[in-house]
Amino acid sequence: MQGWIVFCFPSCNAEAHKTMNRLRTTKKKVKLLFWHNKKWQSESIEILQTDHETEIIQQLINNWLNLLDDEGIMQKKVTIQSVLLSPKKQLYVSFDRNPFDAKQSAQEKLIWIEGLLKTIRENGVSFQNIHFLVHHQTLQDYHLDFSNSWPMSGFLKL
Repeated sequence: MQGWIVFCFPSCNAEAHKTMNRLRTTKKKVKLLFWHNKKWQSESIEILQTDHETEIIQQLINNWLNLLDDEGIMQKKVTIQSVLLSPKKQLYVSFDRNPFDAKQSAQEKLIWIEGLLKTIRENGVSFQNIHFLVHHQTLQDYHLDFSNSWPMSGFLKL
């Protein structure tokens, strides 16, 4: 209203400079592991690495899910809604739908989970347990109990 124009350059503001540094990303090579044709398969891809561990985990899992979809392992397309890492190193992963088909056996579901855990472990993400959610609610399944967290160390020896 007074006819003034104020310019604020990011280089003058220390906080803005810190924000710009945080937004810088680099490419990181990751390995995706999955069970197919009665053996463990792997594929290497590049993702953008940021300073936020939850963003890296979300990218990693979404790329893993996309790979399973491309390979025809998944019956339906599943994506991650959100990922949360608690201060006690508990990982919460919320899917947009149940990743399991009603016709899948308990063994197939366990191998799917083990593939996800192997992929996360292989890429240096460290936490103790993982909680599986659908729409931010506990995943419901006929064969497996998701009311408690699952150990990151895995459980199958294949």
